[in-house]
Amino acid sequence: MQQIAINERELAKRWGISPKTLQRWRSEGRGPRYLKLSKCVTYPLDEIFLFEERALHEATWERGSDVAVTSNERLYSAREMAAATSLPLYLFTHPSMRKALEIPCIRVGKLVRFKLDEVTAWAKRTHAEMTGFGVQDTSDQIENRKTLLHAIGNLIA
Repeated sequence: MQQIAINERELAKRWGISPKTLQRWRSEGRGPRYLKLSKCVTYPLDEIFLFEERALHEATWERGSDVAVTSNERLYSAREMAAATSLPLYLFTHPSMRKALEIPCIRVGKLVRFKLDEVTAWAKRTHAEMTGFGVQDTSDQIENRKTLLHAIGNLIA
């Protein structure tokens, strides 16, 4: 019988990486497509070959062609963007928060970068949507606690 899929440990060994890396990739939506039946995760061989083919480059300059930065606009790291906008750092560092809030970002290889004008436009749009849905700003000035709506509102003001 011909093998059509391999398990997580076999793939990790094949690529010389940790099974934890494959688990992290799955949670981030990276890596090859996989099959999960109950608790068992397997990777179909054709998906592995397809992923390897897409990762194959003839020269290092080809990797940069995946990212199109058309202007000389400055790209900010998560820490720099949090400092520039006074928004909480976790909004920019946690992939699930970026995805849930639809914060615009650019992937440069493994790095995540942000454009100030895109984040400002996102803040205006998000503030309008939140106030349109009747979300109230419940910041507590006495305890110096601010809500996300308050922080976004300060950014666009």
